[in-house]
Amino acid sequence: MNKVRLLCLFVAYLTISNFAVAQVHLKVEAISGAANTYGVYARVCGDVMPSGNTITGSGQVTVIFPAGMTFSNVTPLAGTWMQNALVPSPAEAPNKVYVSMGFLSDNPQIIYQPDTETLLFTFKLTGSSAGAPELIVNGVDPFDHLPNSVSSNPGNELTILDFGVQPLGLYTYEGNYDGNTVSCNGNPQDTTIITPPGDTTTQDTTIITPPGDTTTQDTTIITPPGDTTTQDTTIITPPGDTTQQTSGVKNLEGQSDHFNLYPTPAYEWITVKFLNPGMEGGTIRLFTLNGTSLGEIKRGQKQELTLNVSGLSSGFYLIRYDKDGKTLQHGKFLKQ
Repeated sequence: MNKVRLLCLFVAYLTISNFAVAQVHLKVEAISGAANTYGVYARVCGDVMPSGNTITGSGQVTVIFPAGMTFSNVTPLAGTWMQNALVPSPAEAPNKVYVSMGFLSDNPQIIYQPDTETLLFTFKLTGSSAGAPELIVNGVDPFDHLPNSVSSNPGNELTILDFGVQPLGLYTYEGNYDGNTVSCNGNPQDTTIITPPGDTTTQDTTIITPPGDTTTQDTTIITPPGDTTTQDTTIITPPGDTTQQTSGVKNLEGQSDHFNLYPTPAYEWITVKFLNPGMEGGTIRLFTLNGTSLGEIKRGQKQELTLNVSGLSSGFYLIRYDKDGKTLQHGKFLKQ
């Protein structure tokens, strides 16, 4: 996780987008009745009403504990989490150990509810040293100043999109809390539309039809934000690769899925494969993780649509399928 980059992206997208904004807080606490076991919890501010149609897009939690203790038995309970880094006794804090847990996917889905804690994962901490674990305080902890002695990137971060509220919900990590009390700053659900200073341009999206295709337009070149050059790219369909793992998708109707995405991670192409041959029409739309629109494609009668994403920066992106004024499904994929 690059907290500086994420913060810059968040500020940039917030200035040009319309969001319902909320704060998320984290804590670490001993699990009652389980020896040497601790849990990391997330909690949304009490006056926010998140829906069940959320996607957690990115996250990291850095746990600190006394040197001489052993971190083990990580058990993800909401979302998939994996150890990114373990730094024992860095020069900035020689008596501490830092473990950063990275968020990999929203499976099982992390459910956020007002005034309710969500247990993300548990772990065990054993050893002869005394002391309980704590969460890093971004920008305050001596090890959380880049560059540090081991070129590590510790810190806490959590970014969630909520497709079930209007306008689109954006929930981001704000700080840590203890016990059952969370202090929220400002008015989390306020919606503000701000135009970036001096920005009078319109984001370019180039849409072209592949050579020889006389049917309804079904392919798009996506121009990344800020790229004002002309993109010279030939559209082709990747040869017969349907075996790669599909990205996670979320059906908003509670019925059968409408599409799968492959490959994941994507390098130059991402293919939307529709699963219901009896359904036609609708629009596929591509967004950044924070809701900035990058382009759209009319489905027509096609059973597959292929997008050239080679010009996009590495990271997570969202694809949404809309039809007859309704969002039927959205999915997330990783661009390498």
